[in-house]
This record gives sequence, C-alpha cells and structure tokens, in this order.
Amino acid sequence: MSNFMVIMQEMIKLGAVTLVVPGNLPIGCLAAYLTDFQSSNQHDYDTATGCINWLNDLAKYHNRLLQKELNRIRTLHPHATIIYADYYNAAMRLYRSPITYGISPFFQLDFHFTFA
Repeated sequence: MSNFMVIMQEMIKLGAVTLVVPGNLPIGCLAAYLTDFQSSNQHDYDTATGCINWLNDLAKYHNRLLQKELNRIRTLHPHATIIYADYYNAAMRLYRSPITYGISPFFQLDFHFTFA
C-alpha cells in the first residue's frame, strides 16, 4: 500500500468523514511532456488531440489502480465518504472539444511528420 493510502486511512481513523481523491490528469497532453517526449512516429500521438498515447495510457492505468484501492478502503471504512475526482476524463473533454466549452484555442495544432 502506498504512503498516500496509509495517510488517507490515518485521516479516517482521526475522524475524517469525507475525502476527495483526485485522479491523474491526461499527462500526455501536458506541454512539458509533449516537449520532452517528442516523437517522429505519428502513431505515438492521438489524432484528435495531439496528446501522447503511451503517457495517457499510463495515466489511465494509474487511475484504474487508484480506484481499485479506493474501493478497498471504502469497504474497510464504510462510514467514510471517499470521492474519486475524475480529472482525466474532465480534462479530456476540454482537449477533445475546446470550443464546446467556450475555450478558443490560442493556436491550431498541426502535426507534420518527416521520416528520414
């Protein structure tokens, strides 16, 4: 069990009754990671968002494990309310359809790949 889960259970034992636990963001969409992990392979990127697939797969995997652990802790502490905040899917809606949510992109992502 991670230190985070140990701390969360300790908070419940100390009287916390409601906890909000955020999931991971789609890290493959973050500018720092897009810069650090640039690839000339177009298949590394989501064609709809330009995000790096393998990093987002890692974030989704982390979130699945987190939710599994939260379910285990909910069973151990049924009197506590443990809320999973799904940051991943909330953010992906914005990345996939920014205009729908009133966000005007500052620039248009345009991917051009050159292969040697």
